[in-house]
Amino acid sequence: MKTRSLTEGAMLGAITVLLTLIGNYLGFPPLLIPVPLIILVYRHDIRAGIFAALAAAVVAGLVGGHLFAGISIVIWGFLSVALGMGLREKFSFTKLMVVGTIATIVVLMLEFLLFSLILGENMLTEMMNMMVTSIEQAKEISQGLGLDAQALERYDQLLQTAQFLMQWALPALLLIAAVGIPFLNLGVVRMILKRLGDQAVPWVKPFTQWTLPPHFGVVLLFGLGVMLLSRFVPLPAVILGLGINTFIVIFGVYLIMGLAVVWHFFNEREIARFLRVLFIFFLFTTEIISMFVVLLGATDNVFDFRKLRELEN
Repeated sequence: MKTRSLTEGAMLGAITVLLTLIGNYLGFPPLLIPVPLIILVYRHDIRAGIFAALAAAVVAGLVGGHLFAGISIVIWGFLSVALGMGLREKFSFTKLMVVGTIATIVVLMLEFLLFSLILGENMLTEMMNMMVTSIEQAKEISQGLGLDAQALERYDQLLQTAQFLMQWALPALLLIAAVGIPFLNLGVVRMILKRLGDQAVPWVKPFTQWTLPPHFGVVLLFGLGVMLLSRFVPLPAVILGLGINTFIVIFGVYLIMGLAVVWHFFNEREIARFLRVLFIFFLFTTEIISMFVVLLGATDNVFDFRKLRELEN
């Protein structure tokens, strides 16, 4: 058993190093770094996970040529241990998500602090600068291709939106990341363990059956109301920030709920995969479609288009 633990620890630690180095080289966020260590902690124990994380940190630091890569593995190891131990203790999906969300918030804060201490720069400022540079380069390329002025205006609107989000919506973006990262990692871990014949990871209902309480729409109305009111009446920064962040989070939630409704009818009518992919593309590139899906998600809470409440009763 000890030999098996060492072998799996070495293999999963090597995968962790590889994911870290690839992410650093390509500029990808380290979203899936915790996956190998989560599996290791679950299948063996917390000591195996800690030892593998430390070993992977040393190797990543030496190969990568800087401390940031190695220390980043140690920081993300906190999330790995939290979710791995949660699986060992047979936590429900809700408990796993609560533990994972709290751990992710701690990890993100430590990442910001680490970036500031080692590089002496503000990570948020650097992210904003990278975003601005990317948008400006895309605009220059589009100008070179001869796109019309109306198409180029979208880049200016995108730049204004990015600056607005960085100024007002950081709490909402942090919350979305804190919920999304453990969900993504648990999903990948679940797929891997199922391949190994292990059904340990609890999961939610099928996507097409996701619902929200009917009164949840009040939260959306609050955020929307504050944003509309701010156009006519100067509001305190705290209230305005609360309204904006509430609206962004709930908008995202209802976008997912609306997509669940759409997918339900896609399944019923056996819509082809190509058309589904095409719909997802337009969902994230066409504002009117995304607004329709959000509205569909909000009204489904009232009208129950999928008749899920009848099935529950």
